[in-house]
Amino acid sequence: MGTTASLSDELETGQYSSVMSYSGTIGMELANRPVPYHISRCFPGTLESSQCQELVMSACRVAYMCVDVVRGRMPPQNLQRAVSPSCMKRLETMAYLLKNHMRTHRELKEQLCYLPVMPTLINGVLVSPETTEFVVGATIGQVQYWVSLVFRCESNRWVCTTADLG
Repeated sequence: MGTTASLSDELETGQYSSVMSYSGTIGMELANRPVPYHISRCFPGTLESSQCQELVMSACRVAYMCVDVVRGRMPPQNLQRAVSPSCMKRLETMAYLLKNHMRTHRELKEQLCYLPVMPTLINGVLVSPETTEFVVGATIGQVQYWVSLVFRCESNRWVCTTADLG
């Protein structure tokens, strides 16, 4: 299963080895229990478990920083090295829109802005050697939120190019 051609041949014949996946838990400072993660891979190759844990920790940190930027608890500049300029612009726009919306919805501001973000799970897909996607589950108070992230490897560094919060 070393090349794309051999992978497509295996898929056509129905005889292929399973694509590797990685599962485990990470300890997060705000979580009262270990946070489970699962990463699947869509291309041949292997990762060390330490590399998986680094990717998961990075995705989790970026997700929570994005949430804090959007809810006005952190300046956007703190994310400058972790996200692309276009992603930063979209986060700033979302933060602006949410800030205006919360002016007339005090209960939303109380629910969203004062409680900490608590991680619940992390799910990832290594799409290619240059692209990784994550979904990070988190609660703020009693409400479950999901943060979808896309990372691209640029100059030997993973940069978040898309962050979607909901």
